[in-house]
Amino acid sequence: MAVRRTTLADQVADEIIALIEETGLKPGDVIPPEGELATRFEVNRLAVREAIRTLSAREILVSSQGRPARVNVPTAKVFGQILRFRLRQESLSYGDVMDARRAIEGALTRRAADRLAAGEGSLDGAAALLAEMAESADDRERFVDLDIAFHAEVAAQAGNGMLSLLLDSLSDVLRDQRLASYTGHTRRGDSHETTVAAHRTILDAILAGDAEGATSAMDTHLAETEKDLHTPTH
Repeated sequence: MAVRRTTLADQVADEIIALIEETGLKPGDVIPPEGELATRFEVNRLAVREAIRTLSAREILVSSQGRPARVNVPTAKVFGQILRFRLRQESLSYGDVMDARRAIEGALTRRAADRLAAGEGSLDGAAALLAEMAESADDRERFVDLDIAFHAEVAAQAGNGMLSLLLDSLSDVLRDQRLASYTGHTRRGDSHETTVAAHRTILDAILAGDAEGATSAMDTHLAETEKDLHTPTH
């Protein structure tokens, strides 16, 4: 079995993460200065500086010239970049993305319906976005942006941070897919009003607290999206 090799800076980065956890530093809190970290870990300041750069690239820290590094809340951006790279090098397929989206959005939709049934939350924002979608069916960019915002509203209503983070990590990839889906839908000779209607079916089921119906509606919608993506370009 191959032994994983790490640089000194990687090891220091791990130590800084451990220090953040052990001392209970919260987002926005300043970590100890480079000199103090170098003494604590018995390394040179260059290794500490490189470790801080590494953690900043991962969004674990936020650092700027002349200011102390602070603890940050990582977004889905880094994982999203990895996904895009994997897709471009074809070590992941768009079919994998659709399978993941179906699983994530199915779970989010079910949870959103359950929470509405329990009298928790609201989807007024999603309803407003749907109305805008109906008015923007001929504007591909605007239509797709509203589509993304609608699904984000459903995810927020679900109230599960982990699932929402996973969906957010797919956002750039899914935007590319949605643009392609819009074009494929047009080539199939179908009206984009049918896409609006599919979203309305999802929304109505969630508002009714119908978890099964909402999940089924989302699955049907994503199946149609997949058909659009497989529409020949000529």
